[in-house]
Amino acid sequence: MYGIIFFILFSLLNAKSISVIDAETKKPIENVNIFDGNVGTTTDSYGMCSIEAFEKDDNITFSMIGYDTVKLPYNDIVKSVYLRKQSISMKPISVIGINNKSKKRYTRLEKNVRKVYPYALKISDLLLKYSPIIDGLDQYSGLIKYQKKRSIFSKIENDLISEYGYTIKKLRRSQGRILIKLVDRETDRTSFQVIKEFRNIFSAGFWQLTARVFGHNLLSEYNPNDGEDHIIENIINKIKNEKRKT
Repeated sequence: MYGIIFFILFSLLNAKSISVIDAETKKPIENVNIFDGNVGTTTDSYGMCSIEAFEKDDNITFSMIGYDTVKLPYNDIVKSVYLRKQSISMKPISVIGINNKSKKRYTRLEKNVRKVYPYALKISDLLLKYSPIIDGLDQYSGLIKYQKKRSIFSKIENDLISEYGYTIKKLRRSQGRILIKLVDRETDRTSFQVIKEFRNIFSAGFWQLTARVFGHNLLSEYNPNDGEDHIIENIINKIKNEKRKT
């Protein structure tokens, strides 16, 4: 699984990332709502996010309480978007995407979720299976502990490949991004924590830095009540309801 997670990270390298900044203080703004139709995301504590999920012909809205709302064409967005504070409060904005473009985007997202959700469930089962063995490694230290963790990691990866084949290593960038979200959902561990647990803090820190350069935060947690994560959660509930009926 170590190789799989690293492969997913490398597949994200071309994602378009931006930062949202206060026009007056020049400080990053956290939790800015960024959306168009059924696609949405939010900035992290560094004011950064990826807009890779949007289409090139989208008009993307940047909304934050206390700031003027900004709407920009995708191609006009470069590295930073600046928001200006306002003196009056704004009413909440609800955007419902019902046009053909939004339907196509939702269909594509649903297809990707259906593809990678079984992988996330399997990873969760494998981590649960090997957890007692991992806990028992506390009696070791140094190189011996590291080698034993590597051995367990290889077994998990082999189990994944045995069930799903090497197709799990051939995910598209958008599918890999969703898988990272769902691993957090199913295991209650961010991708950073998974890497740290099976490797060491240096490896986890290195890949966190690499991912952040390209607009992805391995420390980010899955939030079923916000943005794209909320849409993904609805799709997963739909999948579960379908299974109950069969």
